[in-house]
Amino acid sequence: MPQERLHSKVLYKLYHLLECTVEICGAYMMALMVALVFYQVFGRYILHRTPGWTEEVALLSMMAYGFLSIAIGFARGSHLSINILYDQLPLQLRRVLDRFYEVLVIGCGVFLLIEGYKFTVLTWSSILPATGLPNGLQYLIVPITGIVIIVFGLFKLIAGEKEDQS
Repeated sequence: MPQERLHSKVLYKLYHLLECTVEICGAYMMALMVALVFYQVFGRYILHRTPGWTEEVALLSMMAYGFLSIAIGFARGSHLSINILYDQLPLQLRRVLDRFYEVLVIGCGVFLLIEGYKFTVLTWSSILPATGLPNGLQYLIVPITGIVIIVFGLFKLIAGEKEDQS
């Protein structure tokens, strides 16, 4: 039993480490996007010269921030939901629905992983015009988000089952 608690603590620490890492990466992507857009506007109106690469890099940052936010929203359970009916259900049925929800989200993570990987590979050979970076780079965040969502979902599924048993 103590060994199981130790594994449980280690898993929770790894979960929170992943959650914090994803959140910090998302925050940096948002900060980069804001700085680049500010620089772009400053260049356009003050310097009368806009660097072309800033728009592409800001777009890459925006996509990364958006997809990482999806993963964090799932990890924290902060996505929009209407619970009027759910709150009226018996506890056992709510637990079943919670497990079903987590399985569905893991399925969405698998979809993002597979289809995001295919699209990344498909577009990798084309080049973004202003930066010269591979076009697939902007879609690379999709399979990465899929992996993160799968990990979060599996943890919630396993941790939820252990909570139900105790």
